Amino acid sequence: MNTQIALFGSSALVDQVQEYTKELAEISIVPFIYKNPNEVVEQIESAKYCDVLLFSGILPYYFARTALLTYKKPSVYISNDEYMVSISIFRLLYSEGFPLDRISIDLPDRSILSQCLHDFQLDEKNLWVIDYPFILNNEVSSSFSTKEIVCYHEQLHKQGKVDITLTSIHAVYDALLSKGIKCQKMIDPKKNILNTIHEAVVKSKLYQTEQSQVAVGYILVEAEEVEDFLAHDILLHFDSEFEGTIQYIEDGLFIFYSTRGAMEKATSFYQTYPLNHYMNNHHLITIKMGIGFGLTSNEAKRNAKIALSHAEKHQSKNIAFIVTDDERIIGPLGEKTSKEYQLKSEDKRIQEMSKKAGISVAKFNHFLHFINNLPVNRFTTEDISDNFNVTRRTAERLMKKLIEQQLVIKIGEEQLHKQGRPRAIYTFRLK
Repeated sequence: MNTQIALFGSSALVDQVQEYTKELAEISIVPFIYKNPNEVVEQIESAKYCDVLLFSGILPYYFARTALLTYKKPSVYISNDEYMVSISIFRLLYSEGFPLDRISIDLPDRSILSQCLHDFQLDEKNLWVIDYPFILNNEVSSSFSTKEIVCYHEQLHKQGKVDITLTSIHAVYDALLSKGIKCQKMIDPKKNILNTIHEAVVKSKLYQTEQSQVAVGYILVEAEEVEDFLAHDILLHFDSEFEGTIQYIEDGLFIFYSTRGAMEKATSFYQTYPLNHYMNNHHLITIKMGIGFGLTSNEAKRNAKIALSHAEKHQSKNIAFIVTDDERIIGPLGEKTSKEYQLKSEDKRIQEMSKKAGISVAKFNHFLHFINNLPVNRFTTEDISDNFNVTRRTAERLMKKLIEQQLVIKIGEEQLHKQGRPRAIYTFRLK
């Protein structure tokens, strides 16, 4: 069975890739052509049936980052590396005879250009370069637009400072040509394209292997009594829902066997509680689930027990947790935001800090996940209580341990109401 590759790119790039891969019988290119890279956001939904997503560069990949988190599909992009920049610069300097200081250039990171010029033993002075390195770190920048880059090049041409533009963005290339401005697109080398195609195929096969992993789940039905007819109803529903087999054990506890792929489908890639529509018709019962993935059924079963223990401790009624084969915990599914963190850590620093604070590595990783997702490194005990879904008293005990070890310090107070005590504001010292 061949690998279906969704290709997001300009019309010219799509034609180029199809030409280079026409002899490769093991792949099938499904093109998604755009004029501007931010259009990929609307195209991804139509490409989710493909095995892997291939982007023509880091810019469309950057715009797709949020959607990729939702679909969890393997994805790759053709990188702007030293080889691409070198041959593009070489063509302008030595084949077409443009002086370096008469060329305006845009690319994701100007350090790539600096390395190339160093290798060519060329002086970097008087360069006209605009870059956008924030996308390499997946940083959010609402101010980024191709119009800004087009304007940069256009002004340099109007001022007579440059004779030609070398751009890494096809939309910029099209815009400058439409204005009658001399411009060339960076070369996408055949080597880079074929290497990325190979990476896409490898990632797709790894993903398919992962999808076939064993999934075991424990389902705990909390009702006054799980009568025979209710147990039978659950068995019938869950068989179709999880594409596997399910058995009733005892005391409201069920176990099912399925695959990771089926569970990702049932949970919309870990975004939703898998039994919402079932629970709408059964208001008087509570169902908590623990789902485990593993290379063997025993490993998956062990992880499912860990996941169920987290679900049982959670205050919400209908909730599910997942523990993966690499001991990541995902959940709670069914809440507004699903968190993901490691149960264990080989990082000695994290081990030492969790031991110092007297809490488990899993709980400390959960805390770090909470800190790293804050827009600013400041929080209150109430924030901890809400995020960990624990009582105010439990949150205060955790904070006390962290404060005693000077991992957390108080930096101020806030008064939300005219009456009552102000709330302390804290910061994590090792952010």
